[in-house]
Amino acid sequence: MIPYMPSQEACKIKLDANESPYDVPLKVKERIWKRLQEEHFNYYYDPSCDELRESLSKYTGAKPQQIFVGSGADEIILDLILAFAGPGRDVIIPSPTFSSYEIFATVAGSNVIKVPIHRIKQGNGWIWDLDINQIKEHFTQDKDQLLFICYPNNPTGDYFDEEKVLDLINSFNGIVAVDEAYFEFGGKTFADRLHQFPHVVVIRTFSKIFSLAGLRVGYAIGHEDLINQLYKVKLPYNVSLFSQIAAVEILKETDWLEDMKRQFAKARDELKEELDNIKGLRVYPSAANFFLCELEKSRDFVYEELLKRGILTRRLSDDILKNTLRFCIGTPEQNRFLISSLREILD
Repeated sequence: MIPYMPSQEACKIKLDANESPYDVPLKVKERIWKRLQEEHFNYYYDPSCDELRESLSKYTGAKPQQIFVGSGADEIILDLILAFAGPGRDVIIPSPTFSSYEIFATVAGSNVIKVPIHRIKQGNGWIWDLDINQIKEHFTQDKDQLLFICYPNNPTGDYFDEEKVLDLINSFNGIVAVDEAYFEFGGKTFADRLHQFPHVVVIRTFSKIFSLAGLRVGYAIGHEDLINQLYKVKLPYNVSLFSQIAAVEILKETDWLEDMKRQFAKARDELKEELDNIKGLRVYPSAANFFLCELEKSRDFVYEELLKRGILTRRLSDDILKNTLRFCIGTPEQNRFLISSLREILD
């Protein structure tokens, strides 16, 4: 295995990790500081994240007992694999997608089955979608399996066809994990249909639109019986005092959240329009806070030229993405500098 080592390149504009360019509002930080001063740091904090699960219940509409909280979405993914996969069990992954599914499944000794997604011509552009027939070829009725679907998909950016996802869910005998890390940017979800599908679990995170990437908070929503299995494998006291309180306080900022949604939607539309007009670059549709772009010039050359200008982007290792770059949406000023830099490099 190759260790996951995020880039530590010095940069002025960091666009490589799909983070929000906006920090938590100062008034929220002040509420967090105030609450922290009243807490005892010498005692373990709530191992079940009860207050946070109550807040998430109001936010998602799910019951608190249907919600499981972890240290980032990565821990949720690992716990799902520990609970439902492992030696002798299959983990099916449409690829390319978020790398943690394959990494954690390999560590757990699971049989990793990667099924390539398709690039499809649509109108004047291209989209990515699932090959459901090839995925179904790996479905069994006599062996426990786990299927991951990233929705919208990272790194390609957009949603897979909803009817195809539903077809897979209805056909699958194991657990389906729908990763909705970028839910707030696109709005589509399977969380409101979990009563129909007791074998489906939705994964979400505070690392994106909520601006809490540095505090590591993620959560899962699912049937109570499924959620209870995750408690068997989770680390004790896995989410810190600081992180739980911060997540509770940021969930109170409903007006700020709606403003963030509008800002990102506007910036995404504007950035897509500008990228579409740059020669030597093909940009794929996105319902998230990032874009995947295919380049005519060498992507290593473009990556290095952007880095010389202080812009850090992401190179991806999948063969089908060998000449692509992924970068997230920044502030309006950062986006303008990115566009001018790309024009200069690709001209």
